[in-house]
Amino acid sequence: MESSNPSSVVAITVAVMLAVVMQVLDLTIVNVALTYMRGSLQADSDQITWVLTSYMIANVILLPLTGLLVERFGQRTVMLWSVVGFVGASAMCGQSHSLPEIVLWRLLQGVFGASLAPVGQTIMLHAYPPHKRGQAMAILGMGIMVGPILGPTLGGWLTETLSWRWVFYVNIPFGILAFLLLQSVPDIGRSDHPRPVDWLGFGLMAVGFGALQGVLSLGNQDDWFSSHTIIILSLIAALALVFFVWRSLTVAQPIVNLRLLKDLNLAVGSAGIGIFGLALFGAMVVLPIMLEDFLHYESFTTGLVMAPQGIGAMLATVIAGRLLGRNVNPRNIILLGIFFGVIGSWYTTQYNLDISMAWVIWPAFVRGLGLGLISIPLFTLAFSTIDKKDQAEGSGIFNLMRTLGGSIGIAIVSTIMTQGQQMGWNQIGGHINTFNPALHRYLADAGMGNGSLVWHVLGNLVVLPQAGMRGILDAFILAFYSFLVLIPLVFLLRKPKAMPKVEASGGAGH
Repeated sequence: MESSNPSSVVAITVAVMLAVVMQVLDLTIVNVALTYMRGSLQADSDQITWVLTSYMIANVILLPLTGLLVERFGQRTVMLWSVVGFVGASAMCGQSHSLPEIVLWRLLQGVFGASLAPVGQTIMLHAYPPHKRGQAMAILGMGIMVGPILGPTLGGWLTETLSWRWVFYVNIPFGILAFLLLQSVPDIGRSDHPRPVDWLGFGLMAVGFGALQGVLSLGNQDDWFSSHTIIILSLIAALALVFFVWRSLTVAQPIVNLRLLKDLNLAVGSAGIGIFGLALFGAMVVLPIMLEDFLHYESFTTGLVMAPQGIGAMLATVIAGRLLGRNVNPRNIILLGIFFGVIGSWYTTQYNLDISMAWVIWPAFVRGLGLGLISIPLFTLAFSTIDKKDQAEGSGIFNLMRTLGGSIGIAIVSTIMTQGQQMGWNQIGGHINTFNPALHRYLADAGMGNGSLVWHVLGNLVVLPQAGMRGILDAFILAFYSFLVLIPLVFLLRKPKAMPKVEASGGAGH
């Protein structure tokens, strides 16, 4: 049921774009503000990443409910309530004064934001006539790609000129405008006989993923399995996820249809997009911490320096789409993307405290080219061998794995950074002692004497930055290997004799 009124189509397009860009923007706009948020919220660099992971894990858990919500309430109703909840949670995030408070509101942001992209995509498909739906998805795809480009830059500017709280308040005017324009959306999609919700399966998934995220987020500060809390959370996560898998494979209408993973391409593609999410979001967390904490960039400058990765990804996405249109083997495009990703990531493993801005910008652009060349062909191959009727459910699995990979990746990267910094501090700081003749020669050459103040200055001005950079490099090495791990997965993907045109129902995740 597409809209025949051109002005209505424009209003729907603008409304959906505002809502979707607002949701995608919040994946990246917060990154450059993390350093400033730490002081206000009394959190360390490990704890502050909960602001990111709580949002993403809530997205993961609520995403499978999107179709069921639409069947019960209709597209417009789900979209309107999602926008209202998202804007309200954004406002509460902005006024938060403690870490638990902002994590709670970020969880609610993720809950309400989970449906915005998939429902918005469906609304766009219904608003445009069949011969213009490709154009509609291209418009939406460009909007989704704006997030990685605009997010860090806008976040940096808002943080520097106003405060970090405005990276959340900025959602309010966008949300209000989207809410008003969404009134023109036909409220379709409601079913007289909606599918039953497998609440047990949903509960097992929520508990399992939530406990897993807790293990990854708390493990480093609680010394992992020496902590009873971590042991209990690990057992809960393992048991809940095992029963979730069993439940999904045995009930007629599971919350996530894991039976579709019997298709090799979807299984391998979903695993690949999970690793892809780790490489993407892991790097997005590491870069602003390095630039602001150790290279002393201002937040707006950090945003500008990070923008080339999004520009590279956007450019590569367009190129990948054209190559696929010319029937180029998607595996070859993915391998080319991995090549760019490996090159861009390898240079980050060579960073030090004296690098110039150019050495941050061009590897980020090259890595962005890799990310853009990987995502669309990987999505195409993942859905090339499953039935058309299963593509919507397959899309749920695929996008769930992408977001879950990013959420887990952020937690792992944060742990690696913290442990690397601690190891660096112990190794480098161990040489600062009165029995080391090399230290005395260093102090003499620098015109410095011995004393407790001297040791304190050396520790904070010399050892701490070097130790922190050690942790940063360890995190970059993980991102580098994430691209390499994708290589064997690519060769497991089968190219069908005739590449079908995949429905756009899952593309919102890109």
